[in-house]
Amino acid sequence: MTFLVATCEFPDRADQADAMWQRLAAEFGSSPVDLLVLPELAGVDSFWTSPTFDEAVWRQALATHAKLEEHLRPIRAKRIVGTRAIAEGEKRWNETYLWTPERGLVRGRAKALLPQQEGGWEETWFDRGLRYPEAVRDGEFCFSEMVCTELMVSTAARGLGQSGVQVIAAPRATGGLPRWEIASRMAAIASGAFVVTANRHGGGLAGGSWIVGPDGDILSRTNVGTPIVSCEIDLALVAAARLTYPRNVRD
Repeated sequence: MTFLVATCEFPDRADQADAMWQRLAAEFGSSPVDLLVLPELAGVDSFWTSPTFDEAVWRQALATHAKLEEHLRPIRAKRIVGTRAIAEGEKRWNETYLWTPERGLVRGRAKALLPQQEGGWEETWFDRGLRYPEAVRDGEFCFSEMVCTELMVSTAARGLGQSGVQVIAAPRATGGLPRWEIASRMAAIASGAFVVTANRHGGGLAGGSWIVGPDGDILSRTNVGTPIVSCEIDLALVAAARLTYPRNVRD
């Protein structure tokens, strides 16, 4: 089964977000995609780079993401995934979501692995989720989200492959160190699934979003001049990859 996936670089500044939402809607106007992956917390400033929690800043992020569907609806995609800021009681989450035209925004899980250092004071801003990446089924399609740091330090990729995941979506907000490409390629190799990762661009965030095949080869990638890319993939390759090394090694 062929499947059209897309990813993008999203501006790190909230005041540039509207233009990017409009560009995404225009990009797929005549050629809708099966899956679009957005970067981590797209549409708001990267407030978590501050080591000091600010209630007003947090509430602004909540208000912006409460209107997220208004920006997703004009984009011609069968599925859009990413993360958003959301409050639940006294908890503050960086939560995954799946959006479809039929069901709207479906909540996922809170990011489980949070860095706490210069450039990303996420434990200051968010509560830690209790669930690690897991398979999500949408009809015949099976995917999962590994959010930024989870892609780097989680050992979930192999298990996700064994559970039937065909695509791992990896929303990010990262610098340009080569380890991010290595991590996404290793997740593909370990799982035998495609990996579609999306990053923010601007300030200390380097952009660089790409689509990886089940054996770790880069199929398509963004650059400054091309912030949106798409690629037709064959999901049958996932089933074939599961029968080959290193996926066929018994635990």
